[in-house]
Amino acid sequence: MVTIIVLLIVGPATKRYAPGMPTERSVVLTWRSLHLADGAVRRALDERLAGEAGCSLLEHDLLAWLTAAPQRRLQMLELADMLGVTRGGLTRIVDRLVERGWIERDRPASNRREVYAMLTADGQHAIERARAVYVSVLNETLGDHLSKPELDALARITDKLLGAFADRDPRCQPHPCR
Repeated sequence: MVTIIVLLIVGPATKRYAPGMPTERSVVLTWRSLHLADGAVRRALDERLAGEAGCSLLEHDLLAWLTAAPQRRLQMLELADMLGVTRGGLTRIVDRLVERGWIERDRPASNRREVYAMLTADGQHAIERARAVYVSVLNETLGDHLSKPELDALARITDKLLGAFADRDPRCQPHPCR
């Protein structure tokens, strides 16, 4: 079912993949389809966010994590892990967002080695603009190509996969609202 759903997005590209492949072919093709679909949606998000909201997808995700965090702040190490970037990569992203006034760095007096990223009021406005673009792109890339029952089925399947990985990777918790 996942292959059928994802093929609607990815198209005929998977039909050219490794003829004569052994029995793992279904699993490999399903992963390839998921990977290609994820890449296509990410590229669309990144392009539109840059053009219409003035931020990259990674910057959007950082702002979104801060928006959801208690007191709209997260420790930098935790944030790097959530975004799947190195500490150095996060430092560069944070530097850009600090320069724009969207976030601030906070070092508690009790432990100057800890560094937190905090969302500012300007950052809240930026994520609100970016979120509208984000939702629009998701509607165009997923919502326009999948019916409500297909989206529901895909949500159940991805939640099942996330649940299977949750013990090993805390980022893989299925969404609590489902």
